[in-house]
Amino acid sequence: MNSNIVYTTYAICSSHEISNEILSDMVSWGIATPSGATLKKWLFSQDDYDRIGCASRFNKDLDINIPGAAMALELLDELDKIRRELKH
Repeated sequence: MNSNIVYTTYAICSSHEISNEILSDMVSWGIATPSGATLKKWLFSQDDYDRIGCASRFNKDLDINIPGAAMALELLDELDKIRRELKH
């Protein structure tokens, strides 16, 4: 995975078939943390891209709202952290 890859707002919305409004909600709930001052200038990392995709699937496939998707991602992150700690 190349950490130098960045995605624009347009690329994220097109790829995940979400609106700018949904993307903005995801950012406000902490699902992604883009660089850039405004929605049109936001740039997203590969990790952001993946998290937005996961949240989008939670929303579309499981009818989980954006705050619920953010919570689910936090819980998955915590679970991954615990699993990594147990391996060491």
